[in-house]
Amino acid sequence: MVSKEDGRSIMKNREAAVAAIRTCKNRKDLDDMLHQFNVIEAQEAISCLNECMYNPQTFSSPEKTPLEDELEFSKQIFLTGTWRLNEYYDRMGIGTENVNA
Repeated sequence: MVSKEDGRSIMKNREAAVAAIRTCKNRKDLDDMLHQFNVIEAQEAISCLNECMYNPQTFSSPEKTPLEDELEFSKQIFLTGTWRLNEYYDRMGIGTENVNA
């Protein structure tokens, strides 16, 4: 069981990781930053990247996709940078529910 203090520490580290990863503009920086914050497991990296991109809706084939392929897909989406528009909406206090309506 994780104590409240450990839980807060984990959340602060996650927030720091998300903020730092959002600054990455190329593959090398992204891979280095994930490694720096010890985000090594594929599922954790996918989750972290999705959080960085404001949890985009993505769709894949109905077949079971290997985690490494899903991670590569998430990295490619991140590196396109189109998610950054959501960052501006967030800063302006505009929710995506208002934008997509």
